Amino acid sequence: MKSTLVFFFSILAFTAFSQAQQTKWKKMFLYDAMGVWDESSELADPGNEYDGIGKYSACRLFDKDVTTAWVEGAKGDGIGEYVLIGQKNTFPDKIHINNGYQKTESLYFKNGRPKTLKISLYVAYHLPADVTELGGNYYCLPFHDSILSEGKLIPITNTLKFRDEMVPRFFGLPFDKEKVASLKEFGDFLFEEDFGERRTEMLKNSGGFEQYEAFYGYIFKLEILDIYKGSQWDDICISDVWFSTEEKMKKSLSSDEKITDIFEGEDGNIYFSTSKQEKVLLASSRDIEDEDDIVGGELDIVLMDVSPDKEWAQIDFLFSQAAYVRVEEVPFLYNVRLSKKVDKSLLGNYFSMYGFIEKDGKVFIDTSEGMFNLDEVFKNLMNKRNPLDNL
Repeated sequence: MKSTLVFFFSILAFTAFSQAQQTKWKKMFLYDAMGVWDESSELADPGNEYDGIGKYSACRLFDKDVTTAWVEGAKGDGIGEYVLIGQKNTFPDKIHINNGYQKTESLYFKNGRPKTLKISLYVAYHLPADVTELGGNYYCLPFHDSILSEGKLIPITNTLKFRDEMVPRFFGLPFDKEKVASLKEFGDFLFEEDFGERRTEMLKNSGGFEQYEAFYGYIFKLEILDIYKGSQWDDICISDVWFSTEEKMKKSLSSDEKITDIFEGEDGNIYFSTSKQEKVLLASSRDIEDEDDIVGGELDIVLMDVSPDKEWAQIDFLFSQAAYVRVEEVPFLYNVRLSKKVDKSLLGNYFSMYGFIEKDGKVFIDTSEGMFNLDEVFKNLMNKRNPLDNL
């Protein structure tokens, strides 16, 4: 009876967002090397005589190295070619893409690169031990979204559009999280109904290794819809793809809330904890989207220094520029309590920053434009703050 009720409510949640949603399982085999992925094609690699992972395979998208790339290998202009990318457990907020072959400016323009990508989503499940030496099978439910127009449900096609520039691009994922959660809730039940007995048997035969969890996560499909043509070759290239999940502050910090720790997360972002909250996002790659002078690839975020009272942090953004020959480092001052990056204009439009100095009971930030009293910086920061920040 309990199982029937769960199924009933899952159906209600599932059908609430789209009557056009398909429920048929789609079976996919994905490779497991440097990531979980598959591809429609890849450029032939003459040096790959033993038929291993090729020089231009889709696993090169995950190495955070713009000198490598996935290069599709179909004849013609690459329209319709695609990659599948697995993302475990947590549904991300953003997708980051270094478009084209960004090893050098010359290779970037000689090869083709996507102008428009179609992005699709699947909720994916994996049976324990349903694997080979190369990868595993995943059972997937496609996510379909639609809008109601003149009494008809019109399917939505989500796309990512690129300017023809050698810069990393950031896109918010265009999928409604509540609808994705509804599909996963339905999928959890359906997978257990369809594969539960088989899963139990596979676990039994594999010695009961519980690390093989049934639910895997999500699979994103990036399909080439339009291109910028290369001046010399027809091959279409993408250098890097990665995802990020931002943990947002649920409420403002109270005046008596003590900041207890500031730290670098495993995902590359900077977080802090307080006496009342854990792992609040402080700085991420999206913080430089409004900085025109920060362009390039291979972005790293480094926590350089923390003020004695933990109210302030110096955070440096490291990136490569000028065809990725030289690494640039741009420092920013953050007010931790406000979770806010301080505009350079409040610090004399400095070039360099050298950390915190305590003097005569006051704390200063040392920059190439001199030392700035943080009490005064805070006052100026509050005066400049957008009223919408409080909403």
